[in-house]
Amino acid sequence: MATLRKAHTGSPYIPLTSEMTIFFPGTDGGAQWGGSAVDPEGVIYIPAKQNPCFSSLVMKEQPAGKASVTGAQLYSLRCAACHGADRRGNHDGSYPSLLGLETRLSTDAVHQVLLKGRGMMPSFSHLPEAERNAIVDFLFNKGKGTQTVSAQKAGLPYQHTGYNRWYDSNGYPVSAPPWGTLTAIDLNTGEHRWQVPLGEYKELTVKGVPATGTDNYGGPLVTGSGLLFIAASKDGQFRAIDKKTGKVLWQVQLPAAGYASPSTYSVEGKQYVVIACGGGKLNTKSGDKYVAFALPTIP
Repeated sequence: MATLRKAHTGSPYIPLTSEMTIFFPGTDGGAQWGGSAVDPEGVIYIPAKQNPCFSSLVMKEQPAGKASVTGAQLYSLRCAACHGADRRGNHDGSYPSLLGLETRLSTDAVHQVLLKGRGMMPSFSHLPEAERNAIVDFLFNKGKGTQTVSAQKAGLPYQHTGYNRWYDSNGYPVSAPPWGTLTAIDLNTGEHRWQVPLGEYKELTVKGVPATGTDNYGGPLVTGSGLLFIAASKDGQFRAIDKKTGKVLWQVQLPAAGYASPSTYSVEGKQYVVIACGGGKLNTKSGDKYVAFALPTIP
């Protein structure tokens, strides 16, 4: 509560300052990120999240015009806003820790990521090669204070400290659940037909705690047969839901969380639903599979 009292709260458009600013339902929630599905009856199905986030501004360490700078200074200037000044990344793994990078990737692999980008990270091919070399040397603990290159002064004097989710000591959002929901809204009347938690923490469920919902990334698919398919949740489940009631009719564990929207297609009259299982976000394991399921044929 002391942290909350000291923080900036209120309007969703609070300007960041050097003090902690809290965003709720979050910097990429409630219904902002995942997308939605609409059926011909005019009902929209929206996944949402309720996860407090915080950020602030810090001064950039800037070289004065054309000057010699270290790889550490370049890291602070170009990389620290996402991966942190301490290289520990952010709380949910969206921006991974770069500590011990030499045990996971080669220098060539890191250079390729800087050139081409990967996942949420954009390409940094616009940086001079000398700057990229200095940053990589710093990340691999080569010449932290001695590697220098010539760099232009950046235009903005501040950088933000990342999109940090606010978790309690047990790793759950500090706000009251539900932390993730799926809602059916009648666009003709504005009425909420139903709302259910989306996702669960199994360790809480086995203790008798009702489903809390989880942070989620990904939209739903609604079919003409009255089914709603959605993955999105941190628990890695893929669910088929009755679009009329919100009741889960079927679910299955995916090889990695499906932070994506499913698609449907048919082959020789047989209908399938497919989901990309990439995982990786929210400190969940990464994957590289697409999984398809055949829908039963109705006589």
